[in-house]
Amino acid sequence: MKNTSTERLEFQDLGFPLLMNAWWNGGNQKGIYEQNVGRHSFVGKDGSYIYWQRPNGVGPFLVMVPNAGTSLEFKNKARYNEGPFAEQDPSWEGVVEYFIHSKNISVERATKTAKYLPATSLILEPGAERTYGFTFRWAADYANLRNVLYDAGVVDAVSLPGMVVPQDTKATLAVRAKGGIQQVGGESGKNITVTARGTRKGYTLYDLAFPGLGAHQVTVRYDNGRQSVLQYYSVKPIEELVTAHATFLATKQQARTARGYNGAYLQWDMSRRKQITWDDYPGGGWKEWMAGGSDDLGLAPAAFLSEKNVSAPNQNKVASLDYYIEHFLLGYLQGRTENGTRTYQVYRWYDGQDGTPKDQGVWRAYNYVHIANTYLNLYKIAKRYPHITTRLTATEYLLMGYRTLEAMFTKIPQPTPIGDAAHDLGLMGELLHPDMLARLREEGRSAEAQRLDGFLQGKRDKIFAQEYPFASEMSIDTTGFEACYTLAKMYGNTALAAKVTRASLAARGNQPLWYFYGSDNRHMGESWWNLGYECQLGAWQQQDYLYSYATTSGGEFDEMMRSTYGAYLAGWANINAGQISADAANIGAASWQFQSEKGTCNYNWIPLLDGWWAWSGEADLGFWGALRAATVNVVEDRIVGLYAYGGEVTEQNGTYVITPKDGVRQRLALYNKGKFGLQIDKARFTRAQVSADLRDIRVTLQSVVTGSYSPDITLRNLPAGTYQVSVNGGASRSVVSNGGEVVVKDVRTLTGNGHVVRVVAM
Repeated sequence: MKNTSTERLEFQDLGFPLLMNAWWNGGNQKGIYEQNVGRHSFVGKDGSYIYWQRPNGVGPFLVMVPNAGTSLEFKNKARYNEGPFAEQDPSWEGVVEYFIHSKNISVERATKTAKYLPATSLILEPGAERTYGFTFRWAADYANLRNVLYDAGVVDAVSLPGMVVPQDTKATLAVRAKGGIQQVGGESGKNITVTARGTRKGYTLYDLAFPGLGAHQVTVRYDNGRQSVLQYYSVKPIEELVTAHATFLATKQQARTARGYNGAYLQWDMSRRKQITWDDYPGGGWKEWMAGGSDDLGLAPAAFLSEKNVSAPNQNKVASLDYYIEHFLLGYLQGRTENGTRTYQVYRWYDGQDGTPKDQGVWRAYNYVHIANTYLNLYKIAKRYPHITTRLTATEYLLMGYRTLEAMFTKIPQPTPIGDAAHDLGLMGELLHPDMLARLREEGRSAEAQRLDGFLQGKRDKIFAQEYPFASEMSIDTTGFEACYTLAKMYGNTALAAKVTRASLAARGNQPLWYFYGSDNRHMGESWWNLGYECQLGAWQQQDYLYSYATTSGGEFDEMMRSTYGAYLAGWANINAGQISADAANIGAASWQFQSEKGTCNYNWIPLLDGWWAWSGEADLGFWGALRAATVNVVEDRIVGLYAYGGEVTEQNGTYVITPKDGVRQRLALYNKGKFGLQIDKARFTRAQVSADLRDIRVTLQSVVTGSYSPDITLRNLPAGTYQVSVNGGASRSVVSNGGEVVVKDVRTLTGNGHVVRVVAM
């Protein structure tokens, strides 16, 4: 930029569009995953960068980095009806522009997009000039991406456990820059504590503590005055969020009415502080979906609430679930009968017609899986906790879950608006299949198990025959990954399991921005669908891959674990503890998702609360997946060293001491010790001590019930040998490990907390 005039000039805006191939039209999955690119951008002043990668996750990645003296401060996109490059759902995000200076446009777009950084302009005196530049580089993989950033002179930042951080956890930030790190400081007025920890592997390490809730900026100053601005988000401890939201669902989101939607878990509207009901609907969108109590919006809350009660039962919440099953599912949504026999088909949603609905469509296969998961969880609750009263027996719930899946595979008339989705598409929640088969066999229902396995084998064959079997209702979507991965693992297709995981990782950002880090990108890119349910549901699939297949010594293992646990944590930001809405009526409610490009979108009837969608929507499907994934993962991170995701770990005299903070406190995995695994059922643990040779394990228990309990303990990858299992040093029993899995059933009948179970080699 050169001022050739005799006047002093101010350039208020200086930006540019980036037109990469991200047009997601057509159903050609091979073309989408191999020819298109997904974008991941970090707008953070001098440390900004952008990278593009194919959705299949196969390198190399194209990386754009700023030259010295160049920075980014603002991002904007063309929305509906904003010119020829405007957003076109579902094919096109809209052209995205990045700004070096944004003094004018950031004001003009104040109601349509986000402004996170101060706006600047360029002033040039007559004859003066200024040069800006960017360099494009190739990165072979995620680890190499860090080296590319470092070599380019921008900040390489690693943050554990992620960019969304619970208040009972300190973030560990590791940063390096070719020009050196001068200082790391927290945003003014936020009371952020920054504690230096020294250096390791070329990185400078800091501990960060965020006493307040919500968004926090951390600025890294480097290379003699350059800056990189990271964005964190602080949330309440996960266990508090899970408990608060479960209570909110049971007390505020369940309809109690004489109408046909009685018992349904309905959306909550934080802007109006009330349920979104058929009889009190604020308008906008498709009413049958938004207020109908079905699909992901209405069925996922029961899946989450039931999953919560599997790990920590509560009589009132189980009664709420039974009320939902009795009145809304069996009384309405699954009320269809033939010759007096229930078909277990699922009406799409409540359509305002009490009794027999006007809309009797039963084709939406997605709905069946959520209901089956809820029934399966009620089976587990009834089976595990005799003191909890349930309306039906454990076996009845199990068979209802099976019959719902059977109806999905056999009783959806074709054709449907989404094709033969039960047999052809990956459906959210299908990770239940191995568990359902195992429970049926345990209960002596071999015929039902064989029939279900037959349906799954047919689906397996269709999925395995495709090179990219990930298509869903959208041309590029992350919802199919989990089901494809589950079938791949069930039937030994390790190549597909790896392919799914690469694609899942490619959908997720690893930039140091809380709304992108671990969040999945769908067909609309990174602009406005952030921290949706696949953020955490995908974390389950990725974590299972890490435990089942990944080599911990591999160069990409650390990157995968960071992405995975960052995704697990990020989704919890959707639960309101005052950071989204301070209104007491909304504490415990959930937001559907965050919209980083604030302002209108094609869901413009949903109010926004500083970027958060005010309606709860499909959020609970993510929380359900998160509860399935919740684990304390101990690793030896290449950069940070010994670290516990979801907890704290120290090594004392050859023994690892672990305190869990993952929100469930029932699973532990030591990836640094051959993937030794520990799982506790019917209790929680408050402390674990594991010797480095894995031959002496002590676990301190906490009850999850009133009265007595008999916990089960599962040990995985325990070294071969004979072990004594004792409680509080008392009488013991022996178990034998062949190096695989050992299950100790009903360790002992206990009451209260603080009991120490010890497993020690003889």
